[in-house]
Amino acid sequence: MKPGSKAHKCARYCTLASLLLAAGLLAHISHAQTPTSNIPEPSTVPGGIMAPEDPLRNDNSSDTSRLLNNHIAQQAYPYTPPPNNFPPDQFGNMIPDFSQVGYRYGNVPLPTVPVMITLQPSTDPLVDDRVRIQAAIDQVGHQPLQPLTLRDGSTIKARGAVLLQAGFYRIAGSLILKKSGVVLRGEGNQANGTILIATGDFRHDFIFLHGLLDPTFQGTPQYLAQYGNSKEITPKDPLIIRDEHMSPVADEYVPVGTRRVPVKDIARFRVGQKVVIERQAKDSWVDRLGTSHISPRPQDPSRTMNWDARQFSLRYMRKITGIEPRSREEAKSAAEFAIQHGGQIFMAKKKNRKGMYKKKTEVNVSRLAIQQEYVIDPKRLELIDQEKKEYLGYSWDPSVAPYGHTADQSRFFEHVHHSKKNKSSHSPARGSEDDYEDEDDDEDDEDDEPLEDDPHWKPGYLTIDIPTTMNMDPIYGGGIVYNLERETPIPHDVGVENLALWSEHSPTNPEDENHAWYAVTIDHCEHCWAADIRTRYFASGIRAAAGAKHTTIQDCSITDPVSLRSEGGRRYMYMLQGQMGLVKRCFASDSRHDFMSGAKTAGPNVFVDSEGIRANNDAGPHDRWTTGSLYDNIRSNALNVRNRGWMGTGQGWAGVFHVVFRCAAKQIATFQSPPGGTNWVIGFQGHTGASTVQFPGDDATYLMPEASDLSKAPRSLYWAQLVARMGGNDTTAKILEGLVGVEGKNTYPAPLARQFATAEEIQVNEAAQWPDWTNETDTGK
Repeated sequence: MKPGSKAHKCARYCTLASLLLAAGLLAHISHAQTPTSNIPEPSTVPGGIMAPEDPLRNDNSSDTSRLLNNHIAQQAYPYTPPPNNFPPDQFGNMIPDFSQVGYRYGNVPLPTVPVMITLQPSTDPLVDDRVRIQAAIDQVGHQPLQPLTLRDGSTIKARGAVLLQAGFYRIAGSLILKKSGVVLRGEGNQANGTILIATGDFRHDFIFLHGLLDPTFQGTPQYLAQYGNSKEITPKDPLIIRDEHMSPVADEYVPVGTRRVPVKDIARFRVGQKVVIERQAKDSWVDRLGTSHISPRPQDPSRTMNWDARQFSLRYMRKITGIEPRSREEAKSAAEFAIQHGGQIFMAKKKNRKGMYKKKTEVNVSRLAIQQEYVIDPKRLELIDQEKKEYLGYSWDPSVAPYGHTADQSRFFEHVHHSKKNKSSHSPARGSEDDYEDEDDDEDDEDDEPLEDDPHWKPGYLTIDIPTTMNMDPIYGGGIVYNLERETPIPHDVGVENLALWSEHSPTNPEDENHAWYAVTIDHCEHCWAADIRTRYFASGIRAAAGAKHTTIQDCSITDPVSLRSEGGRRYMYMLQGQMGLVKRCFASDSRHDFMSGAKTAGPNVFVDSEGIRANNDAGPHDRWTTGSLYDNIRSNALNVRNRGWMGTGQGWAGVFHVVFRCAAKQIATFQSPPGGTNWVIGFQGHTGASTVQFPGDDATYLMPEASDLSKAPRSLYWAQLVARMGGNDTTAKILEGLVGVEGKNTYPAPLARQFATAEEIQVNEAAQWPDWTNETDTGK
């Protein structure tokens, strides 16, 4: 039958009816004005997310009796301090503090915003409820912001909540929350709760928490059917960059995990100011990664796109907490040292225990005395200058210089020859011996010279609130810092909670794709949340896009996706693409990628205490250089942090400066580290090794591999870091457990006495209460 025809729409409704009959719920629709007591109460599990027979009904695992990760009993308590003996890597990069992700930096409970408008379900099972729900959301959005005190005593500003009473609501199109302090809330995500059904045979995201949608964007079926799959509906975050509020980062190496960023002029900044640290990339960096010439995708080489350095300027939003001056002489000396000793490529062979050379690997001498690509333990190492074939004896003595710290280079090398910096033109995806050959660069690289400083600049350090999650090296790009100034303010304290979201789909096609896509999309807003959401039949789940900051997604369940099973861009269940995002106590089934990040994701982001089953692909960073993610107590069918080579359209190195902490996977996991960066693995439960399709890269850094050492580590790195930041004792842990841990889960009032409105009552109420605001300008505040 033809999509969009009356017969097709009838068939799609019949599918919904059959689903409701199977659940014993059709009476709820047909006789909604006199609700009966025979609506089945769903079985529950700790946390009330879903019945145990639902997530595990078709799981092939023999371990079906274990407690799912998202049903953990306690998170913050008891307190075990985070490990303080993790050494920096060979570049000086350290595991970052991830504790400031999520809503209000993770230590503040989600607010219970007072209800301002209550809506009832309709007696007509075919009525479209989009207009009246959107009108109620807009009505609340036009109220003034009012102070609201949270359970921890902190205060925010909010407008109010729209409460949808238990029942069914059919919505043709999208709902949009774009004003600060507005919440959409239901009366439960189970079968007897509030169920929103996305109708229509066109692709579209269902609920938007979004402050910068294109001004022409509409949630109507007509608009979405034409433009709903277009990237134009979510424009990039427009920032204003003023020269007088911008300073280059000093010409020296800035490692990951530091809160101290050297800049050339501190006079342009003040304490408390929000800034953007923009890490810039050069072609030499792309060459170093081997992504300038990615091996073509077999059977479809035209899909493979090499990386362009101009597309990898990553922006990190931070706040200045301190400013420290430094002398011009010190700044100049550090810059000269970095330029003189940085970027020199040597070949190295590492001996195994029997004295045999195992493999070649690059070594890069830098200002931190030695930067070793791929090499983790440098005690047995010989450096070979490719140009002059000189062997450089090397030894490391911790008493002379702590691992990764600056020291006199003569103490590291018996004989050192500085060759000219070369640019590699190899393609690592081929995996041959020639992959490590360098070509001479006959032209001087002007970028290797220190920039001429303005004599009026005042060099110094900016101390920032959240550590860096990407290194900056003047040899490969460096960076700039500028004040965070937006063309349009973005909303804050926006949430969607305690709802079941279903998507209508074809009754005859289990891979139907003409229906709703993402259940919830969060973008261009900060301190926002999705809590206690249960979705079914969408193509994908909940996404915090690139413009989302400090987002919490908690106690959610995404199951039964309807789409092609193995094609890209589908069944992405929990996707963090922004910064300071947090996914905790969540569940997914039948995913393609259940816990993931997208291309060029700045971070930091955290996935903690969550579980996915029956995924047909992997969790982990998915595409083109995500920085600073923590996978903490995540259990999935597969989990990888690796070079993805030609996969997708040339995804290359998917992630760097990631931490995999106490995670588990059924399939063999591949953990690699890219040139110039490190990924850390701690306490992984499962088998590791090469994947079916393997691309070059050295192993990630495995820390605390012994069971005796692991027993001393905290249950969760994220929760240990959070408690440590807030006080670092059992008292603090108990308080946090009651605020943001399992004991601090959102609680909701009991459902109101059920009421159901007729179509005539709905029409009268709309006309009386809600004026037409469609022509008003939205400032996003």
